[in-house]
Amino acid sequence: MAGDKPKRRGRDGPRPPKMAMGAINKRLRGSSIIYDNRDELAIQLLGLASASLTDVVSWDDDGKVKVRAFKDVPDHVKAAIKKVKITPTQFGDILEFEMVDKVRVLQMLAKSAGLLDSEKVIDKPSVISIDMIMPSEAKEEKDE
Repeated sequence: MAGDKPKRRGRDGPRPPKMAMGAINKRLRGSSIIYDNRDELAIQLLGLASASLTDVVSWDDDGKVKVRAFKDVPDHVKAAIKKVKITPTQFGDILEFEMVDKVRVLQMLAKSAGLLDSEKVIDKPSVISIDMIMPSEAKEEKDE
């Protein structure tokens, strides 16, 4: 036992189980699907970002709320509705609509467009090369 080499990972080490390799291959396939359909994905994200609660409900001057018929709501707005909660009361139903996080969707769009990367480049310090000559070296060069 004392003379045995410890098992190493890498070339000489044990291979990952087939299940792990399958998950890796599946992930690579998934990213190629996303890459191949990136235009459609961008359109879907833009639809989520442009959706508004006023596309579902409207208010009149008296403050009465009217809910649009679901068939009249655009598909991109339907996709942006995260949750609908209906609570019955003695005075009528209370409707609550929760939409997707618009800020998060806009951040993803900005990141994929490269808008967030440019700020990092601007704030990055420049590298400057400075050659320093010590005073004793400068005198020796003058004397020669």
